[in-house]
Amino acid sequence: MDSALKFSSLSDQVYRYLRRQMYQGDLLPGSTINIGEIAKELGISKTPLRDALIHLEVEGFVTILPRRGVQVNQLQMMDVKNAYDTAGLVESFLVKECIDKINSTHIKRLEELNSTMLEDIKSSQFTRLFKMNLEFHNVYLDVADNDLLKKFIIPIKHRLYDFPRQNFIPEWELRNIKEHQQFIDALKKGDGDGAAKLLKDIHWSFEYQKEFIYQFYNFTEDDMV
Repeated sequence: MDSALKFSSLSDQVYRYLRRQMYQGDLLPGSTINIGEIAKELGISKTPLRDALIHLEVEGFVTILPRRGVQVNQLQMMDVKNAYDTAGLVESFLVKECIDKINSTHIKRLEELNSTMLEDIKSSQFTRLFKMNLEFHNVYLDVADNDLLKKFIIPIKHRLYDFPRQNFIPEWELRNIKEHQQFIDALKKGDGDGAAKLLKDIHWSFEYQKEFIYQFYNFTEDDMV
């Protein structure tokens, strides 16, 4: 049992290492992962590396090509649309389920994070802004009891922030801040339905956010075909 736990832990470490490589831009879309080289670099066998790559493939980050290696995937427009639609459905459901458990401490933390994000926008702290945004959403998601849905949504949202992007759009980020504040106001009233509607129909709505999504990912209408 102990060796199995150690093996699982090693696979998780390799997974986090590869995700960090992607996020830092050391592994870019379209590039190929050389299993032998990475195993040698990390000083590990290929088995935990393969397990980590299978994990990444399930989440959509890579494609394992039999006898040809592993290719890092390019995020497609439909991937983004599906991620937004899914995040909206799941988060709106969870916030309605846990609205009675959200208290003043949670709301205070949400307000603090929203203020920090506003400062990040003003100072163009692009990287930290995305981290704070994920943390903002995690404040209320962590309150929910449905661990299965929480585990399901995490990699989907991480997929949206797969690689370094420099398309900082202040107008979009400022609008997100306003949406966050509207969400907080609904929570203060104990209005789970209102908070859920804002998440699903506005904040995570692909159609509502489409103009800025196109700019951020450098997509065009033709990419939807």
